[in-house]
Amino acid sequence: MKKEKFTLGIVFIAFILVAAACSGNGKKEEKAETAQQPLLVEVSIGGMTCTGCEQTIQTNLTKLEGVTLVKASFTTGTALVEYLPNLVDTVKMREAIAGSGYACKKFIVPVAR
Repeated sequence: MKKEKFTLGIVFIAFILVAAACSGNGKKEEKAETAQQPLLVEVSIGGMTCTGCEQTIQTNLTKLEGVTLVKASFTTGTALVEYLPNLVDTVKMREAIAGSGYACKKFIVPVAR
């Protein structure tokens, strides 16, 4: 009888330890995934006059680590940029645009994705 209670107690403690160890990992992974979620920003750019300008903007922004997608349009004077905020920020994007010879007017966070 005592041996059965002892074994049951050990199994119960092992179960509690395993459950506690597993429950924390899910939260850590969830936070890591949230940190890696890309953001989308629209950039108002001055000076683009042709498709060559679009290509220059797209090429120079995609060189930045953390920029995953760029779609520039000279007709609207904007670029839509998808990026990972833990790797790149708007300051670096602004510098890349200015380094390309264009004026970065402002950043607009789109409402819908």
